[in-house]
Amino acid sequence: MELLGDRVRLRSVKSSDLKDLHAWWNDPEFAGPFNDDYPKSREEVSQIVKSSHTFIIEGIADGRKIGIISYYLTRSDYPYLYEIGYRIEPKERNKGYTTEAAGVLIDHMFATLDIERIEAVADTKNFASQRVLGKNGFRREGRLKKRVRLNGKYRDEYIFGLLREEWRAAKGKR
Repeated sequence: MELLGDRVRLRSVKSSDLKDLHAWWNDPEFAGPFNDDYPKSREEVSQIVKSSHTFIIEGIADGRKIGIISYYLTRSDYPYLYEIGYRIEPKERNKGYTTEAAGVLIDHMFATLDIERIEAVADTKNFASQRVLGKNGFRREGRLKKRVRLNGKYRDEYIFGLLREEWRAAKGKR
């Protein structure tokens, strides 16, 4: 599957991408300062991809792989609720690629899935991720205390949500 934006292409992960995904997942710089869930074996990375809808983010201008974005069912007993997550190469951050990729994915999800809500979480100090979510219509809904461990310390995260009717209103159509 391929989804197109103005500057980014999202395409389904191929088996040939697993080498790059494995390298990215085990690179602390790629993971960024708010993730420490590495190292992962190739098998673990493959399982993560299989358990979610993961896309490679490519630049349209040059076809270069610049990141990953995915969505996954948050709870099996709530099939109308999905969560999104993303990571981008450090040198490609703060250029709008993640914001655009998230927008393309969100449009695809609401247009093709029978869902009412998309969620995302961001560390309370991850201002870049919070901006990506805000620019895509998400609202900060609450603080999840000590939700994750990062470098051996518990950290709080904000939970963000976007409802189908909010997405429709923001698009001015549908």
